[in-house]
Amino acid sequence: MNSRHRHTGSQSGGRPRFFFLLFLVVTVSMIFFVVNITAFQFELQQDWLVPAESSYSQIHQTAELNRFVSKAKEQMSLNDRKGLPRPLGKEIHYKVTKFQLSAGTSTSFQFSLQLLNDGANNSTEKVRTELSYSNYTSEDRIICRPRHPYIMIFQHFSQVAFPCWSILRRFPNSQRMMEIAESGRFGQRWITDMLEVFQSSGISINSKATNMDDAKNEWVATPNKTAESGWQHVISDEDPLEVEIVGPTYFIDQQDVIALQQHLLGEDYISNKAGSKLPLRVLLVTREGESRNWMYAQEVAMEIERIWGDWIEVKLLPKITGSLKEQAVQFHRADIVISPHGGQLTNLAFIRPCTTVLELFPIQYYLSFFQNYVLSAGGISFEGYPLGRSPLHDTSLTPINRTIRTSARGKPMLASPESILHALPMLFLSCLSCQEDKLI
Repeated sequence: MNSRHRHTGSQSGGRPRFFFLLFLVVTVSMIFFVVNITAFQFELQQDWLVPAESSYSQIHQTAELNRFVSKAKEQMSLNDRKGLPRPLGKEIHYKVTKFQLSAGTSTSFQFSLQLLNDGANNSTEKVRTELSYSNYTSEDRIICRPRHPYIMIFQHFSQVAFPCWSILRRFPNSQRMMEIAESGRFGQRWITDMLEVFQSSGISINSKATNMDDAKNEWVATPNKTAESGWQHVISDEDPLEVEIVGPTYFIDQQDVIALQQHLLGEDYISNKAGSKLPLRVLLVTREGESRNWMYAQEVAMEIERIWGDWIEVKLLPKITGSLKEQAVQFHRADIVISPHGGQLTNLAFIRPCTTVLELFPIQYYLSFFQNYVLSAGGISFEGYPLGRSPLHDTSLTPINRTIRTSARGKPMLASPESILHALPMLFLSCLSCQEDKLI
């Protein structure tokens, strides 16, 4: 009893001290809280009032990117150790390599101006370095004449129309015209939509615009080496095995590509200023119902979703349809594009910088045609060709033998899912590394 009374007594005597200590702790905590809230509000003001959820989202993005990069590196290392299993059925394993320009070649081109109405003094002036574009005024009409034997087909139209875009952009103070023979015969919507893009940017087609005055000087702009076929050719008769491939050049520089994209896409144009961001968008083009139809694209799409989950957003595009802008948007939004060789890749002119493209070629049908689109836009170009074969050796007779060419381009695309999945980590890492290095 005595001990109990002593214990109870100590409790009643200590109660005031307990409440005093509790009050002291609460008071100090409140002061600390108010000070920190004030400091936090000041910090928000200094950071232009960035919402808390954005900060969390950015932290979350960074963490997920780190996890994704780690998995991609691990997967690439694992793939290299394991190699590829035997292909199933009709599948053909493909080797994926990064495209490199031949020595001495470029994605750019130069052009010359020839004065038409100068009488006896019909001289040619080099433009690009020697002349200032600002010297040409509204009294000058700059004419570009795209010429190609297959100009009615949109991918070949682009070969000669885009160089005109690049040239005419350089003369904003002058009258600008694109002169096309028999332009009324164009039946493909891609071409007619592109002609509207030219006209809406102040370039007239085949006739001077109604607001144009008579020009004092008329100049014809002639680009060099834009209409290359992209097939290999022998460099020297002395060594028939020494060959090179020179593809078409479409734009003078990347700013021409950006200007075209901004003019066509408007609010749908995406800047890369934000850097890397998940999920990465993978566009798989199959060419369903056409030659070079990719037979295993659906399986690839399913495996990507299974292996990479929410980090990747896959879109399977059976065929390219719709307006020029609708097609352009599909490619512009993609981070990774995988597609068989074909005219649909003309839309690579609308990719963003760092977009990584894998173009799949059939046996005996390798050429450099669309790769320069990728490089001109600041993208990264990869090529897929059947494993263990030489694209240059296989294609040596294709440019001059119509039977071989027709047969090669008409077959289905049998690139195996395993070989594409094997290459994916390399494509992912190339894209992300570029995005971090080139914030525009």
